[in-house]
Amino acid sequence: MGRVSAPTDDRRLVAGRYRLRSVLGSGSMGTVWSAYDEFLHRPVAVKEVRMPHGVPPARVTELRERTLREARAIAVLSHPNVVILHDVVRENDDPYVVMELLPSRSLAGLLRQTGRLTVAQAAAVGEAVAAALEAAHAAGITHRDVKPGNVLVADDGRVKLTDFGIARNVSEATMTHTGMMLGSPAFIAPEVATGGPVTYTADLWGLGATLFAATEGRPPYDADGDPLETVVSVVQGDVPRPSPGPLAPVIRGLMMKKPSERMSLSEVRRRLYPLLAEPGHTLFPAELFTESDAGRVRDEASATRVIPRVPMPTGEPDDTSGVGDAEAALAADPGPLPFATDTPATPPAGRGTRQAPRGPAHSKSPTAWPGWLPRPNAELFAGLVGTVSERRGVLLTVAMVVFVLTAALGFALTRILAG
Repeated sequence: MGRVSAPTDDRRLVAGRYRLRSVLGSGSMGTVWSAYDEFLHRPVAVKEVRMPHGVPPARVTELRERTLREARAIAVLSHPNVVILHDVVRENDDPYVVMELLPSRSLAGLLRQTGRLTVAQAAAVGEAVAAALEAAHAAGITHRDVKPGNVLVADDGRVKLTDFGIARNVSEATMTHTGMMLGSPAFIAPEVATGGPVTYTADLWGLGATLFAATEGRPPYDADGDPLETVVSVVQGDVPRPSPGPLAPVIRGLMMKKPSERMSLSEVRRRLYPLLAEPGHTLFPAELFTESDAGRVRDEASATRVIPRVPMPTGEPDDTSGVGDAEAALAADPGPLPFATDTPATPPAGRGTRQAPRGPAHSKSPTAWPGWLPRPNAELFAGLVGTVSERRGVLLTVAMVVFVLTAALGFALTRILAG
């Protein structure tokens, strides 16, 4: 993604309201502008969607719908660690997404400048991104491209996750095709690299890979090499081990080949909490932001590419058979909806504020008596059963009935919720 700071010649006005000023970044799917809202008198960032060359006219409508889906996905998120979406407008039938303009540097840019982050800096970034992903997953959204280029660090210390460009709201209809996949090879999860269904666990891998890059000063896999070889290494190679340190157990817990074995976001935040800096401590010095990077939208060079799917290694089961991949223009189906009702509550996460992570928002005691069952009457049992042995028999029978009912209802509810 190239970056151009020169002002535009025509200073276009979009939707009669947003004055485009200068280009912040551009890529294969569009251009991001620094703009000014002439109605509310505030600076904003405007993403102009560009249709790739050679796309048949019939697919243009599909791409525009994808952009609107992206906007809907971000619009449902209201979290201090997620870039705010202000508006979506059309100009000459093309969609424009209006977002907050955040004076910031991308984590990728900071790593290129500093080499690696300190433990406190990496912990603050990791906790903020984990909090943002908790909010996204609770809304049924997978980001699908968590990496340093999509993490913004503001000059006032705020950390925000941005660019849900290939994010998908799993509650919407799926638009899939075969043959290709999208993603960043150095940070893509193994199951996504093989064309499998994309669930929220893919974001856990991306967070682990991002923390690996932040602490090691390099991506976990070769981002500058051949993308296909990089993906093969992700799928078939060993997971790189981080250097010993306070963040190493978290990185190892997130970067597990089996999605079901990855560390939960609530556990990540619990482990990162003791590593956060004290309130008022300046983590990122002002000299890191001397360059004009307001609203910077970053991506590693050639990091987001179209990559052929890689088959699973010989001898390993392929659980993704029958799942279509996406062509270059469309993201793959993210898979089943995460269980939002079991998602931990997301406390406000701001850099420099040590706030203890909360427990699950809807904790359920395994011993609580179901509300729809009448509670057993001890006096009735005492009157009907005279001897200790008879009482034990009745209680055992009741326990067995309750167990069978609970197991049957649990199985039925699981089938219904899982679709």
